[in-house]
Amino acid sequence: MIYNFTIKKSLNKIILYFMLILTSMVFLLPVYWIFVKAINGPVGIFAYPPDIWPKRFSIENFKTAFSTYHLMRNYANTGKILLFALSGATISSSIVGFGFARLRFPGRSLLFMIVIASILIPWDVKVIPQFMLFSKLGWINTYLPLVVPLWFGFPFYIFIFRQFIMQIPYELDESAIIDGCHRWSIFTHIILPLLKAPIITVMVLEFVRSWNDFLDPLIYLNSSLKYTLSLGIYYMITPYNMDWGAVMAAAAVAVLFPVLVFFFLQKYLLGGLSFDGLKG
Repeated sequence: MIYNFTIKKSLNKIILYFMLILTSMVFLLPVYWIFVKAINGPVGIFAYPPDIWPKRFSIENFKTAFSTYHLMRNYANTGKILLFALSGATISSSIVGFGFARLRFPGRSLLFMIVIASILIPWDVKVIPQFMLFSKLGWINTYLPLVVPLWFGFPFYIFIFRQFIMQIPYELDESAIIDGCHRWSIFTHIILPLLKAPIITVMVLEFVRSWNDFLDPLIYLNSSLKYTLSLGIYYMITPYNMDWGAVMAAAAVAVLFPVLVFFFLQKYLLGGLSFDGLKG
């Protein structure tokens, strides 16, 4: 009986790992194909039959992408946006999340429900009034529409901070209040040092969102000097004489950074979404 149970358990584990490997291969195949075509050189892009394994190693596609299409400028523009987007989303959302978790005021639950419900509003519904507002403010063809809204909090990030802070024992706040600390000191000196996991989680999520954002820069940016990485790659695609090797090289570098960020910070990402590490 015990022998049969052990065999069944081992078989279930083998099936589980097989499904995980198969699913991972399905998701990683496009990324792998991009890198194979990027490093195969300009000739290997149209090789037939297609090269499953890279038969040659060349950086010619990368040279073309950065020299001809000025991708370094697009990377620099994206980096500027990321700097302000990450800081704005993290600072504002953590403060608002602390307010919802620790402060007591009339209508707190209702206001929090409204904030969370705003996640369900489709982007298509918001884009026209937002564009009209930013146009009136003279922000078109600037980075302000891509950055400023994040300094007023992001609903999902507020939810992450609020849920995590609620797991921190309130006795810490009471002890600080007895010692004469006010709310801002409690947040900066007691709560904030404990928010390492959710802060990294929010930064990773915002990094991926801003890095991959295409529609917002497409709407608000008109000058090629201000194009982000996603727009730069988009405008590399032309109906005639398109350099597929350069496109693959640019896409390979664009994919590389989010993969590396997630690979090195995944333990913090999962910890920030668990909400159960500080229960008292």
